[in-house]
Amino acid sequence: MNLENIRQHTIKTILQFSVPSIIAMVLTSLITVADGFFIGNYIGKDGIAAVNLGLPVIYLFLAIGLMVSVGGVSIAGMSLGAKDFAKCNQIFRQTIFTTALLAVLTGLFVCIFFESMLDFLRAEGCVREYFRTYYRIMLLELILMVVNSSFGMFIRGEGNPQFYMKINILSIFTNIILDYVFAGIFQTGVAGIAAASLISAILSLICILWYFRKRAKIYRLEAISFSAEILKTTFLNGSSEFIGEMSTGIAMFAYNFVIMRKIGVDGVTAFTIVGYISYVFSENKVSCISLEKLILFFKCTFTMVY
Repeated sequence: MNLENIRQHTIKTILQFSVPSIIAMVLTSLITVADGFFIGNYIGKDGIAAVNLGLPVIYLFLAIGLMVSVGGVSIAGMSLGAKDFAKCNQIFRQTIFTTALLAVLTGLFVCIFFESMLDFLRAEGCVREYFRTYYRIMLLELILMVVNSSFGMFIRGEGNPQFYMKINILSIFTNIILDYVFAGIFQTGVAGIAAASLISAILSLICILWYFRKRAKIYRLEAISFSAEILKTTFLNGSSEFIGEMSTGIAMFAYNFVIMRKIGVDGVTAFTIVGYISYVFSENKVSCISLEKLILFFKCTFTMVY
């Protein structure tokens, strides 16, 4: 990035970064909403209720992913501003590795407590079966979603937010088309809809890996040099995001718990739209966080260069 140009056109530069980030986050959140649309039309209320019961699982992944990713990208940006390219690359690789590792461990944790969670929520019959089928596939998608989002923050951090926005556009349209093909044409039910999301996430990851191999100017996927101090700083910087997402997930779980006992499946189905709206706002909160970190990066850069 041209620092003199940034200094002279700060507001314009911030908008060039923030607008694609907001669009990308909106599209990312719409993937889950699109799944709900096709489930409602081709499977019914039991399918919608099953998906909604698992929304706290999504928030758990978001909490862990954002804690590491936001924390890592902020300190990497400060190192980049100081022109310490070796350190910012070290932070980048460690952040991606830590995000992927914690996402996998989270997936294993959720698998262990699958049945216990369903018992606690008193999910029975079709709802229970739909939940099992959908989230056993979606756990893989959620792992990729977290890793892709972490990569995306670093793509924006090195000055190419438009590329990540294009990846998100490709992902959402692929997901919608596959949802229709699997659920509408082949009648594969919730398994097909979950598979559509997984395939879209894999496609996004392929595009991201191509970017870091062919087009990345700063961050490189090479050998990892682990630092406990960087990890500690990353967790501290991202702790607020973790608390925010976990509080939303816990609230969503509490709502589902009460509604299942007082009203039943119909109540959870009706409440689902609220969960989708909350998820969209949650995703767009990340855009505001990214904008805040971008402003901090510019301030650090100007301080060190000028």
